[in-house]
Amino acid sequence: MVKVENIMTHLKCATHGRQKETFVCKHIIETMTDGEARGFCWGVNDKVHEAICDQCNNLSEADFSKQASDLIRPLCFGCFRQAAEFNGIILE
Repeated sequence: MVKVENIMTHLKCATHGRQKETFVCKHIIETMTDGEARGFCWGVNDKVHEAICDQCNNLSEADFSKQASDLIRPLCFGCFRQAAEFNGIILE
């Protein structure tokens, strides 16, 4: 039997060092800059953490798909946790 491992991509963050890569909408990146809570609808897909703000979560699936290439950005897991905390969510 061949064992296949999920290879996670890592980012080098100026604040957190080498961290696993996550994906968030650009509005969550704005939260990292200004501290304004915008919502944090998150989940894990194939062991990769993902999050979008309330505004993106309210888009129809079709509209989100059309805009995804402009909306989605990579973010280190340390920054992902901080963005969650700005929105009152504590990740372990």
